[in-house]
Amino acid sequence: MKPESEGIFMSEEIVFFNPGDAVANDFDFAAARRSAQIYKAEHVVDEGLVVAKDKDGKYSVFYEAAGTPDSKAKGDYKAVGKYTILAHL
Repeated sequence: MKPESEGIFMSEEIVFFNPGDAVANDFDFAAARRSAQIYKAEHVVDEGLVVAKDKDGKYSVFYEAAGTPDSKAKGDYKAVGKYTILAHL
């Protein structure tokens, strides 16, 4: 299932995340979103979660605050990846 089919507004919101900070990963958007919803229901989450897609088509779930619009803001010692935000939870 694609994000468009769920009526989600698609925008080009590009954010950089450390891939190691992902809460969940999947190659299917619906599965990644479901993982985020389950995680949010089972854990006390005071901040928002996002479902994001990387350049290889893999979907990851991150805490929204873990991202930065600037690739250098995370520091050179961390491998940051460029992600397109598809859903805010």
